[in-house]
Amino acid sequence: MRYKLLAFDLDGTALGSDPHRFAPGLAEAAAAAAEAGCVVAAATGRPAACLPADLDPTPPWLSWLVLCDGAEVRDAHSGACLWRKAFSAAALAQVEAAAARCGLPAEYIDREGLYHMTDAARRAVEASGIGAFHKGIVARRGRPLAGPAAGLAGREVLKINIPLVPPKARADFEAAAGSAALIMDCGGGLELTAPGAGKLAAVDFLAQRLGCTLAEVMALGDSGNDAALLAAAGLGVAMENAQPEAKAAARALTGRNTDGGAASAIRRWLLAQP
Repeated sequence: MRYKLLAFDLDGTALGSDPHRFAPGLAEAAAAAAEAGCVVAAATGRPAACLPADLDPTPPWLSWLVLCDGAEVRDAHSGACLWRKAFSAAALAQVEAAAARCGLPAEYIDREGLYHMTDAARRAVEASGIGAFHKGIVARRGRPLAGPAAGLAGREVLKINIPLVPPKARADFEAAAGSAALIMDCGGGLELTAPGAGKLAAVDFLAQRLGCTLAEVMALGDSGNDAALLAAAGLGVAMENAQPEAKAAARALTGRNTDGGAASAIRRWLLAQP
């Protein structure tokens, strides 16, 4: 088999219109890939505490979880963490200052999947046009941030969401944040990981652990947080519904997530099925 590791994004890729359920044919195609000898990993921006219902219980064909945009790699069945990249206190302080300077709400997501936010940030998210799924996570997992963000360093912040970013504010925020974070455009908002993290770094780590190279990875995704991995993988496949950055990075395109595009790509390029 040409590709030894299959890594697919969840939201907008492996999941359909329901954020808790796989798109048509995905589970069957992934199971067939695993049966053929390919290792299967889900590479998502979500923390472990916010995974979709279709991953509970973990399906037997799924071996690895790349979480929080590549800040963490876990065994999908035991939950054991193999790799983690958290923000330093200094990086948290710099990102917080950049967000404050630009008037942007921030969500600091720790290793337990708790979303630490100021009251002002929470009100801004609740009053925005952000989707109900995200608002639901904030309602369930949100925690008040009363002191400086640097104080969260002991909780290991793995990801920072800047969910509401006016186009004019983006350049100023990125300049102010500087090298404190890897910044990814995820369609209307920004997602940040610590330097050295990201889906590409995490999947590369996982591939090396499995004894293969990025050239032997097939990756599927739809967003800015997938772009680097799509460009570096042996085969990067973008969804029809993908952001322009992801499409530009990929070597191949497939159908929309809601139409089973991920399953079609797995059957066509990994399993060589018509």
